[in-house]
Amino acid sequence: MIFLTFCRFFDTFNKASELIYMKNKVVLICQECLSRNYDVKKTDKSTRFEVKKYCKKCKKHTIHKEGK
Repeated sequence: MIFLTFCRFFDTFNKASELIYMKNKVVLICQECLSRNYDVKKTDKSTRFEVKKYCKKCKKHTIHKEGK
């Protein structure tokens, strides 16, 4: 009985940590084909950034901007 209670607590703990991770997650969107290619973890929420990364759909390096 104690083991089942502990497992339930552990499951909710994992879901809570995933929820915290989702708040810091940002999607990078290609500016040429508008495909969402990368998920990155962001610590600074005040500024939006753009990075030059490889797009699988365009098959070349393009500018990726942060999406909502």
